[in-house]
Amino acid sequence: MPEETASTLEDQETKTGGAQPAEAVAAAPEGITAAIPVRQGKSPGWLAVVAISLIISMLASAGSVYVYDRFYAQKIVAVDIKGYIAAQRDLYLSGKETGKQFRANIDKLAAVVKSIPKNRVAIMGDAVIKNAEIEKLP
Repeated sequence: MPEETASTLEDQETKTGGAQPAEAVAAAPEGITAAIPVRQGKSPGWLAVVAISLIISMLASAGSVYVYDRFYAQKIVAVDIKGYIAAQRDLYLSGKETGKQFRANIDKLAAVVKSIPKNRVAIMGDAVIKNAEIEKLP
């Protein structure tokens, strides 16, 4: 059987006149097309490989820094509890707010303080001098 394949290849080469492999595959009988390797295209040069690697590396680095900063890094936030309670007290004393509304607003304050994510450190707004994120109260 191998002799037939070799002689068939020699016959095919003489028929095609030493044609290129892609042309030889097209002209070859069905049984031997798998035996002839065909190069589909030109492989990228080393400069393209370096550029692609650099882009992928930069995207992976930027993504990991974003995820770390968004979900894991500790951040300081200020909560102006004293000012909020004073404003609620003034509303209650002026008669613009009932006792039930006052208690409901204090409960909302407690819910907001409890809902601060674990990667945030909450401090009193009075202790902050500058450059701290202030948590919005209801």
